[in-house]
Amino acid sequence: MKNRFGPEPKSVDFAEAIGTCFKKFFVFEGRASKSEYWYYVLFLILGDFVIGIIAYGMMSTFLIIIFNLFALVTLIPWISAGCRRIHDVGKSGWWQLIPIYNFILCVQDSSSGTPQRSSSRSRDYSEAPRSRSGKKDLTDELEELQELYEDGTLSEAQFKKAKKKLLK
Repeated sequence: MKNRFGPEPKSVDFAEAIGTCFKKFFVFEGRASKSEYWYYVLFLILGDFVIGIIAYGMMSTFLIIIFNLFALVTLIPWISAGCRRIHDVGKSGWWQLIPIYNFILCVQDSSSGTPQRSSSRSRDYSEAPRSRSGKKDLTDELEELQELYEDGTLSEAQFKKAKKKLLK
C-alpha cells in the first residue's frame, strides 16, 4: 500500500538538498529524506554561524541586516522541509511544533508503506482473529474497518469498497 504522504524520497548530497529546499519553498506536502533535511539544517547552522560571527564581530549594521535577512529567508524552507521530513516517518507535519519529539521524529529512518498507528490497527483488517468456527464475525470486521477509516488509514473510497465487499 502506498504511503499517504507520497513516494519514498531518495538520498541527496549537500548542494542538491539546499536547492531542493529552496525549490520547495512553500511545499508542505510530500516527503523529505533524512539527508535532504539534515544537509539543509547544516547549511542553516553554518550560514548563521559564519554570517553572525562576521556581522557581530565587526558590528556592521549592513552585515547584521544581511544576517537577519538570511535567517528570515531560510525560515520557511526549514519549516516546510521539517514538515516533509516528519511525513517521511509517517506522521503529520504538525508534530514539529512539539520541541523534543520533533527532533526524535527527524532522526528516525524513513517509513515505507502506510503510517503506523497502533499495532492492532495497523494490520490488515482481513487478518483479525477468527471466531471458534474459524470465521471472523462480520460485526468485528465492520468495526475494525470503521476504526481504520476513522484513523485515516483508509480513504472514504477504500472504506466504502471494503464495506461493500464484506456485505456481499
